[in-house]
Amino acid sequence: MFDGVNIAGAELDAELINTAYYGFGQFLPGLLSIFFFRSIRPAGIAAGLITGDLFAIGMHLAQMNFLNINIGLIALLINFTVAYAISMYLKRKQKAQTAFEEPIACNSIELEETYPKNSVIVD
Repeated sequence: MFDGVNIAGAELDAELINTAYYGFGQFLPGLLSIFFFRSIRPAGIAAGLITGDLFAIGMHLAQMNFLNINIGLIALLINFTVAYAISMYLKRKQKAQTAFEEPIACNSIELEETYPKNSVIVD
């Protein structure tokens, strides 16, 4: 009643569902960070998503097994780690750039020379 074609078709269906699960699951850190962790930057989310997807696909194609843990979960942890690391790097880089900028108080002197405080506007 069951021939090899039907069994191979069922295995293919299971493979496709698992692969889709690995890929769709990588959106979780991005969604959680949007709602709960505002310090995660969009570039970090994108880098984590790409890294997690590539890692999941690579492990799936290589048929690697790490302590019988789901490949999607391992890729999800890598995804979140990369997203957090990139976000903290960008945050530190932005702080370093703003530390060397001229304070706003210095610019007020230039504005006062251009527009004196005691000038009278005549209509």
